[in-house]
Amino acid sequence: MSKPTVVLTQTEILKRVDRLTESRLALCVSQSWVRPLSDDAGPIFDGVDVARLQLIVELAEDMAVNDDAMPIILSLVDQLHALRNRLRALDRAVADQDEAVARAIATRLADLMSELR
Repeated sequence: MSKPTVVLTQTEILKRVDRLTESRLALCVSQSWVRPLSDDAGPIFDGVDVARLQLIVELAEDMAVNDDAMPIILSLVDQLHALRNRLRALDRAVADQDEAVARAIATRLADLMSELR
């Protein structure tokens, strides 16, 4: 079962994301910090865009992150999300193995982790 997709116009996104201004939204799109789809009515934003814009506003407004530092932080966040997704996939792949194989992988992982400490 798939999650419903959030689809918002530019007007709707400006209402939805607290403290998001038209100028900040334009900057986010021009810098490709968010990549909305486009249709005849203009840009269309999804749930990922909403979350990303909320983060950008919080970083800029609450933590005074400047526009030069923003892409670095967003890149690190993207890398973190990608890593979490890979770890979830690895966890599922290990869980799909028979018990002996899964146990052997868990043991080896524990050994490798202790070497890193």
